[in-house]
Amino acid sequence: MRKIKRKAAEILQKANLKRTAGRIALLTLLLETKAPLSGPEIAEKLSDIDFNQASIYRSLASFQEAGIVHKIESGDRASRFALCACDTKGHCHPHFICNRCGRTECLGNMSMPEINSKKLANYRIEEKEFYLRGLCDRCLAKK
Repeated sequence: MRKIKRKAAEILQKANLKRTAGRIALLTLLLETKAPLSGPEIAEKLSDIDFNQASIYRSLASFQEAGIVHKIESGDRASRFALCACDTKGHCHPHFICNRCGRTECLGNMSMPEINSKKLANYRIEEKEFYLRGLCDRCLAKK
């Protein structure tokens, strides 16, 4: 636990962000969980510390801007946040979203498909997102 907190503090320092107790707790949670979490899920898991929901969202926005986390729009109006595992500010791997239970999972062992098209020559791509939707293993097992 202490090692993960130290790593969280180092990540914040490297990103030139203030190392507050709340931010360290938030980043520690994301490092430990290794799964995308929504704002309400984060607030629930951090309910034992003095870190309100507004501060959580402000911190997540700062983390996103610094390239520490990326935001996953799952379509259920609850954005989820996950650590960036690569050196890009955004998605570097696809995500799976279960249509039944809403479970969202980073597929970090898969790479994003490469899109090279002459039709895009006059465009500037600012963000790439790739989602796979279907039924997760848990929902399939319930059938």
